[in-house]
Amino acid sequence: MTFKIGKIYFELSYPLVALMTLVIIFDTSMSVIICFVSVISHELGHILALRHYGAYPKRIKLTLFDIAILDRQKITRKCKDELIISLAGVTVNFILAVISYFFLKIIPNYYLEIFFDTNMTLGLFNILPIDSLDGGQALLIILENHFSPAKADLILEIISFIILLPVLIIGFLVLFQSKYNFTLLLTALYLITIILIKNKKSP
Repeated sequence: MTFKIGKIYFELSYPLVALMTLVIIFDTSMSVIICFVSVISHELGHILALRHYGAYPKRIKLTLFDIAILDRQKITRKCKDELIISLAGVTVNFILAVISYFFLKIIPNYYLEIFFDTNMTLGLFNILPIDSLDGGQALLIILENHFSPAKADLILEIISFIILLPVLIIGFLVLFQSKYNFTLLLTALYLITIILIKNKKSP
């Protein structure tokens, strides 16, 4: 499903549309919708940073497991500017987490707790130096300033697997203990798969 808002093309996968429809119908706790708002806030951080540097994302693709922003002007910007854009999403998440934390101190609220948890989790997770995450993209920008693109990719890949291996083991342990909580395991497997697919496509 593709549509255009202003100068930006949005592409939504059909599984995502189906899931969003089910969530709207059955999520009486509003927790999934609050998570979705936190994710959108994260991506708006990147978009606002792009606009600050006079660029529009050409296309934004939303799938069940990922949101990809196509930015054709990336190669022409300075390292510092690219770092700011890469980390703008987690910055928004941390700001929202801090704001909701202070409101929670004044007015304890179930929805504010979820909003705090989701934004803090998104911020901490995405800042990890893992390929395909914001922290990984920021690290790659720094590495490419000191090494060739191929060597920078290799270093990031090694660091990513060093971090993901214990996360994968912990995910198995959490699943084994809880018998149902597979979120961490699935996330680690997904990130590993993305890295492997990327390497397979590389010449």
